[in-house]
Parts: sequence; C-alpha cells; structure tokens
Amino acid sequence: MFDKIICEVMLKELSTGELELLDKEIALPNIPFPVCPEFFVWDTVCEINGWKLQQNMMTRHARIVDNKNIRKAWGTINGMIRAMDRMAESLQKSEHIAIEKLKKLKELWDCGIITQSEYETKKRNLLQKI
Repeated sequence: MFDKIICEVMLKELSTGELELLDKEIALPNIPFPVCPEFFVWDTVCEINGWKLQQNMMTRHARIVDNKNIRKAWGTINGMIRAMDRMAESLQKSEHIAIEKLKKLKELWDCGIITQSEYETKKRNLLQKI
C-alpha cells in the first residue's frame, strides 16, 4: 500500500514532457549487474524462459533480468518490450534450427553415415541448445 501511494505521488509530479519520454522506445547503456529479486518496487510484466521484463513502480522505467537475476538491459517500458519481443523471436528461431538439425542428424544415422555413438553425442549437444 505504501509503495503504491509513493508511486502515485511521483507520477503526479511528472510533467507532460517527462511522461511522453517514458512512452518512447529507449534502451540505455547497461552494465550487467545482479539485482535483488525480492525488491518491492519492481513489477514483473512478463517472463520468457526465466528472463523477466520488470517495470519500476516508482520511476516507471523498465529492465530485463536474466534467469540468474542479472540485469541485461534497461530503459523505457516500450524499449524493453521491443527488446523482449526480439529475444523471444530469436529463441524461437534457434529452437527451430536445432529441431531441423536433429531431423537431419537422425537421417544420417538411419542411413548408416554416422555411428550410434556419434548420433547420441551430437543429439545431446543439440538438445542442450533448446
């Protein structure tokens, strides 16, 4: 409750120009830095494979935190939404590529071009990428 009151007071103090700036798509320079996952001012907007898009309830800026609670990017919420969208697309592409490689690998094994040992090793490596 207390944090919500502070956020409302801070938002009322922002000028129209400052509020417009928060709506732009801005990503700022980042130094990967550990974050405290339990800190009460951060609201998780979405999560993809353990990566979180979080918005600060007081300042309204946003950050992307990886699955090890390291900040990977920060900026406006719109800028971070775009960054998360690009990351999700990239993950889907890499998963699709790995699946296609698995199919080709299975064909090579079925045709006797590679041994079962080679197949199992390469399959394990590809599955780790998914």
